[in-house]
Parts: sequence; C-alpha cells; structure tokens
Amino acid sequence: MTTHPLSTTEPSSATSAVGETMVTEAGNGDVAHRHADVQILIDETGDGPAMLTVCGDIDIVSAPILAACLHQATHHPGPGVVVDLFDVPFLGCPALAVLTAAANELCRDHRALTVAADEAHRRLLHRTRVDATIGCYSTVTDAFRAARTPTAHASSPTASPPFPYLIRPPATTCSRTDLSVRDHPPETHLHP
Repeated sequence: MTTHPLSTTEPSSATSAVGETMVTEAGNGDVAHRHADVQILIDETGDGPAMLTVCGDIDIVSAPILAACLHQATHHPGPGVVVDLFDVPFLGCPALAVLTAAANELCRDHRALTVAADEAHRRLLHRTRVDATIGCYSTVTDAFRAARTPTAHASSPTASPPFPYLIRPPATTCSRTDLSVRDHPPETHLHP
C-alpha cells in the first residue's frame, strides 16, 4: 500500500482547497482519499460501475475531495458510478452541487450516477430535486444494479435542473427607454 499527495491532474479548485489530502492505493486497485474527518474509497475494478464509499461529513471543506474523487470515477470506463452515503452523517449543499455536476457529466456519456443512502439523505435529495438527476436507492445493491443499466433511471440532459436559481440567464443590456421609464411624467394640458 502506497500513500502520496492528491494528484495535481484533478481539478485545481479541489487541490487548492484540500491542502493535506492523502491518497492511498491498495494493491487491488482501490484508492482511498483521506482528509480531516472524511474518507472516500474508490473501487474501479472490473467492468461494472465505479464505486465510491464515503465516510464522514460532506460539507464546504470536504466537498472538493468528493468532487476530485467523482472526477476520477467518471473517467472509469464502466457503465456508471455508485456513491454509497450510508456512513455520511452530514450532507451539505456543496455535496449536492458536486453530485449533480457529476451526474450531468455522466449523463452526457449515457451513463448514470446512482446514490445509496439512508431515508434522511434520500428525503433531502428528493426535497432539493436532486433525485430528478440522480437515482437514489435504499440499498447499495439496488444503486449498483441501476448504474449498470442507465436507462432504468429517467435522468436526461433535458431534465429540469435541481437548482434552477443557480442557472443565470444570458446577459442582456437594458436601458431606461426599454423599460419605458421617463424622468418626468408626461405633460398634460387641461383646458377648461
């Protein structure tokens, strides 16, 4: 087993925010990322979906680690990616954004991101509409099965985004005349 710093080939925002992240490679092809109170094990062996097992809180500090791991897993040639969140006590908004971005990337390749999580996390994913993009399952087996057959989940690039307020409309210019605003009200002459 060898341990080395997080590779610089992964997203620069992740490496700059992560600081002292360590990557551990086991002889069986598994990779574990550790930082503070989070550990992510990546299993990319075989022709099945890549499997990420996450342990610890995923918040604004650890979300870049999750992003780097998902980035690595999306390049696995398998049919999809499974994320096991059963050992995650806290799942913050940055984690939802990271999961959605990875799901959209996989969807472009006609592959799926599926999540296995407890009831509380599945409810969170449903209330934030992230489950419109990501298949959420109550067991790792079900999530793994769904990731093997991406057509089983209805995610598509045309699905409504889970965070529509984060998508900005194209920039437009606006002038006062466009808004029909005048400096002074129009003069009206009333004659008796």
